[in-house]
Amino acid sequence: MSTRRQVSNGFWSTLAKILIFIIALYIAYFILKPLLSVLLGVGFWVIKIIVFLTVALLVVHLFLKIIFEIDLLRLVFGRNWRI
Repeated sequence: MSTRRQVSNGFWSTLAKILIFIIALYIAYFILKPLLSVLLGVGFWVIKIIVFLTVALLVVHLFLKIIFEIDLLRLVFGRNWRI
């Protein structure tokens, strides 16, 4: 008889823990939603600016190399910058 009570008690305990976990996730979602949207928005713009600047520098380097035969990387970093 005591074994049956422990199984039944374990079931309700597990069910209560799962419900508390779901409610905690739901509350955390509503609390963190504005913060996450701001962080993701800022992160998106930072990545967008970094990609834009990198592509711009590569295009300038390519045009200088093709038109004027100037190596921008050697001009900026020196002759032995890959050591």
